[in-house]
Amino acid sequence: MNKLITGLLLGAASLGAAHAGDFTISGFGTLAAGKAYGGTQGQWNEFDCPCYIANYEHGAVYDKSRVSLAEESLAGVQLKYKFSEQLSATAQVVSRASEKMKGEIDWAYVTWDITPETTLQAGRRRLPIYAYSDSVYIGYTLPWIRVPQDIYGWEIGAYNGVNLSHRKTLGDWAVIGNIFTGQEVTKNNKEMERIYYGARVDDAWKRILGGYLDVSNDYVGVRMIYMQNTIDLTSYPAAAEDAVVTRGLRQRIMGVSASVDYNNFLLRAEANTFRRPAQDYKARSWTATAGYKIGDFTPLAGYSHYTEKQTDLYTDLQIDNTRFVALRWDFRKNMDLKIQFDKVIDRSHIAFSGNSKLVSVALDAVF
Repeated sequence: MNKLITGLLLGAASLGAAHAGDFTISGFGTLAAGKAYGGTQGQWNEFDCPCYIANYEHGAVYDKSRVSLAEESLAGVQLKYKFSEQLSATAQVVSRASEKMKGEIDWAYVTWDITPETTLQAGRRRLPIYAYSDSVYIGYTLPWIRVPQDIYGWEIGAYNGVNLSHRKTLGDWAVIGNIFTGQEVTKNNKEMERIYYGARVDDAWKRILGGYLDVSNDYVGVRMIYMQNTIDLTSYPAAAEDAVVTRGLRQRIMGVSASVDYNNFLLRAEANTFRRPAQDYKARSWTATAGYKIGDFTPLAGYSHYTEKQTDLYTDLQIDNTRFVALRWDFRKNMDLKIQFDKVIDRSHIAFSGNSKLVSVALDAVF
């Protein structure tokens, strides 16, 4: 599948070279450094703690052993080729320092504008279960160094499938409705291996079906999301013959997010709930951030929280929250410099990452 997608993108690029007006390229990058300190001491999985989970999806963890540039630094490029006014192809490739700058296809899809208001897309896209799903790795678009990981913490972040969207304008309000379906299959899932199991895990989300509704004007934006899917998971605690297999586990995700940008004020809030009925698993997470722009500087502060509910079947609870403050400096067009301080309180009923503090800095750019 990846070879086919790559071939299509190379073909589009060669067409773009011959028709420069139909081909566009843009890029983004983040150079980030951080150090965990001042929390729970000891060993957790492969990490020497205090430990701070900076990115669940890619298993990026800061520990106390060193100042690290590898966990969140990345570079990406987005290519778009227009075959006609109604048909285009888009791809986004991201290289991460944590994976030795190996390129990974984040997006690769074809867009058909059926009408000026209705669009069909097919291919690979980010799962739209978060407010910042589409730009989660484009640091320049974020008020923080990273999206709050207490809520952006699931091991599957993309899907291969189709989505259909419809846009309407109602007075001062823009309304977008979207339905999507597909699946994602991962081998050696980085989050499950590095953060939860300490060994190889193959994880697949199948039969994905969901939709969201966006409503916004010049100052306020609200998104409501619903998604359901099944999970196939195989863990390998030792040898292949010891594999533990789960098939067809049903999952439901519901969420709402809101943003306010009024004069110099910035507000961001988001909440999700997760259900896996067969495991009697119930979880919820939420985050809120407030900021105020002063010239080229934007100081902000926020809180995020993740908790699992204890039930008769589910007792190995993960419970944690994060307090954070940050300062963003837009010192140049299309570039920013951020510094952020995070404090994690871990009250999990299992051996998890523990309490920690993190100080981090990041330089973001888009072009």
